[in-house]
Formats: sequence, C-alpha cells, structure tokens
Amino acid sequence: MTRFERNKLNEVITQMPQGLVLTLDWLKEHGVSSKLAWWYVKSRWLERVGNEAYKKYGDKVSWVGALSAVQNQLHLPLHVGAKTALELLGQAHFIPMQGIKRVSLFHSSMVKVPLWFRKAKAWDAEFNIYQVSLFQEDDALLGVINRTIDGVDVYLSSPERAALEILYLVPTKQSFEEASKLIETLTQLRPNLVQSLLEKCKSIKVKRLFLYLADKFQHPWLSKVDLSRVSLGHGNRVIGEGGDYHPKYQLSLPKIVEE
Repeated sequence: MTRFERNKLNEVITQMPQGLVLTLDWLKEHGVSSKLAWWYVKSRWLERVGNEAYKKYGDKVSWVGALSAVQNQLHLPLHVGAKTALELLGQAHFIPMQGIKRVSLFHSSMVKVPLWFRKAKAWDAEFNIYQVSLFQEDDALLGVINRTIDGVDVYLSSPERAALEILYLVPTKQSFEEASKLIETLTQLRPNLVQSLLEKCKSIKVKRLFLYLADKFQHPWLSKVDLSRVSLGHGNRVIGEGGDYHPKYQLSLPKIVEE
C-alpha cells in the first residue's frame, strides 16, 4: 500500500459511520476504488459482508445499519412499514422484549434488493419484503417519514400509512384479529394525512377495512375525515373466510372471539 493510499485510508476511516454497511458506491464517493477496498480488507481495516458491501473491521452492524445503507447509499425506495413501523414508533400494542426479529419492508416498484442485504443470517432480524401498489408512483412516498433508530437514519411509514399497510396484508400475511388490535391503539392519527392517504389509496379492501375499524373503535379523528372524497367502490368484499357481515362497509369479516 502506498503512502497516498494509507493517507486516503486514514481520511476515509475517520469519516466512516459506526454500525453501518458501507457499500462500494459510498466508498467510491469517498475516493476508495474497488481495488483499494480489496487492499483494506487484506489489511483488516474493512470486512466484506457481501458483494460490493463492507463494514469497518470488528464493527457490529444491525439490520437498521444494513437498511440505512440500502436507503441512503444505494437510494433504493425501500421503507419499513406495517406493524414494524408501529413498533419502532412506539405505537404497537406489543413490542417483543427481545427486540424486533421480523421486519416488514415495502416498495412500490421493481427494486433489485442486493443479496447481501437479504441474507437474514447476517443481521439480527429477518426481512419480509413486499412489493405493494397501494398508491400511484407519484404518491409512492406519501406518509413515509425519516427517523433516527439506534443512532441510524432510516425511512419508515408514519402510523397513518402503517395502518393501511397492515390491512393490505390481511388475511394472508397478517391475521385480522391482530390487525384489529393494532388499529384499536391508533387514537391519535392526523386527520389531514388520513384524508390524503385514503383519497390516494388504490385498494378498496384496505380503505373499507380501515374505516370499519376506525368506526368500530370510535376514533375521534374519523369525524374530521371527509368520506365523500373517498372512493369505496361497489359490491361486497369478503376477507378470509368471512362469516360476519357488516352492511355499512359491505364487508364479510372473520369472527373475532372476544376475551
């Protein structure tokens, strides 16, 4: 390694954030070529975590640090959503004591997620990645916010959007019973954002489920939403095996056994 390369290494090392995957794109932006990265690995300054992905030698990287690299270095439109977003925002009815072990991620268009990121054994959580077309491309990021989680910036759904994503997963990936309990806790949603999301949402099933549950739990913000501007389609919708019909929203829903 030349003196110039050693100086470059020292400069880059001081700029490297802790707890993050460092993609080759990021390294190149900071003057480190793929060849130089290879030398850094040989010199035990970096460790490879996959193709074109590294971390500082000895650094511990969580799933948050891996996701941040995908979002902020590779600029892929992938965000945390549904129940995981509520957990991270402290609004889920139950957060596992051992931490989040299953992370729901959403994107609206074809995204080539790197193999190193999808390797669940490399991180402290398992990723469930969903391609979901809840909104038109122009509104794909509506209700997506930026938050610092464990010192790392990531993009995730606001509670309002997370609620719709939860209901999108019902009943195949998310039980209606748990979805109902999660929506019950959302007493402080912002009516203006709810209005925008409902007007832009393309799923009739999701909108009807959302309104049915908000109505059932008598959430105060619902009275401030103008339902005349929300298209709810026509005809009945059967969720799962149905069995419990609600004529106001033309929904056949699974019966929930009250405890």
